[in-house]
Amino acid sequence: MKPIVQLVEEWTVFEEVSEQPTVEAFCRYYLQKQRPKPKQAGKKGERIMNGAYLLKTLGRILSAYSLYFRSAVNHIGIPPAESFYYLNGLLHLGEVRKSDLINYMFAETTTGMEVINRLIRENKIDERTSPDDKRAKLIKITEKGIAALDEYYKISGKVVEMTFKGIDDDILTDCYEMLKYCEQRNSAVAIELKNKPFDQMYELAMADKA
Repeated sequence: MKPIVQLVEEWTVFEEVSEQPTVEAFCRYYLQKQRPKPKQAGKKGERIMNGAYLLKTLGRILSAYSLYFRSAVNHIGIPPAESFYYLNGLLHLGEVRKSDLINYMFAETTTGMEVINRLIRENKIDERTSPDDKRAKLIKITEKGIAALDEYYKISGKVVEMTFKGIDDDILTDCYEMLKYCEQRNSAVAIELKNKPFDQMYELAMADKA
């Protein structure tokens, strides 16, 4: 296969998984993909430990962000931080069923319903009967919800600055590009496996098609 043809095929694959298919992002994606794979199959334990360290690091970063964000929300007296996450998720999804938003948030049904119904009472989410299925309800963010999001975005930007102070922009971009596939894969797989027993969840998640 000619190199130019191979690059075109790689670009096509990249476009399917990238929200920002720029040349710079493609170069990072392609170089990361070309990294040599471990030749020894006997290092599963090492791989698991590396994954565990990475998850611990990501978890600690997210915990620090959440602490800062909760403090910021309380400081300016706007509703709980979880409202931001649900409104932001709904803005991304558009008009969907309640269950779609709950799954997107990886939340339990009861917890998700409580948050959504509260936002409906606050007129930040609008609810209507689906024209295709009279038994189903569709929800979408309202103008009041968008206005609330704007307030959240103002403080969220400051919290992001706090969280990643001292980290170069190139490092942030590289980390995002390298982990984006992992996020997208797990976002799709986790929703499908959400209510299955763990043994079955593990088997399906580890299957080649997952």
